[in-house]
Amino acid sequence: MNLKFLCANHRQWLMSDSHRAEQAWLEWTERGGLLCEEKQYQQAVPFLGCAYELADFLLSERAPGYAVAATRFVDSAHKLMEAYRQYGATGHANYILVGASSRLARELADRSHYQLTADCIRTLYTAEASLPESWRGQLKGISASSDGDSAAPRLH
Repeated sequence: MNLKFLCANHRQWLMSDSHRAEQAWLEWTERGGLLCEEKQYQQAVPFLGCAYELADFLLSERAPGYAVAATRFVDSAHKLMEAYRQYGATGHANYILVGASSRLARELADRSHYQLTADCIRTLYTAEASLPESWRGQLKGISASSDGDSAAPRLH
């Protein structure tokens, strides 16, 4: 199973600028979350899937910093898995779980972030979608939004 959410053109355009990718991640995460609140899980998947792909890219770029990128990646994976589960696509949710944990496992080689990464992996396998209390203090003061003024691309 190969789940791709971004078309090649959007992927290239967004991944050429981490600020642009972060803006799109924020907007698509919010839109997907709103659709989930309205119990429109299947309609939320494309938004959450695009956000998940961008979170993976931002994690690779360490943008805007490793702790934030790792936390956003886990959050994106959780939201996408939950949307899949809510409309009965458990196999897709499990595929995301395995892919996300494998992606994070590659980050364990960086000893400076080992504990945070291990906590992120553990969090993927728990029902709680937040990191342990000990890591939350590192994220205080980091805004969930950015000051960019560019319009987000449309999903298609």
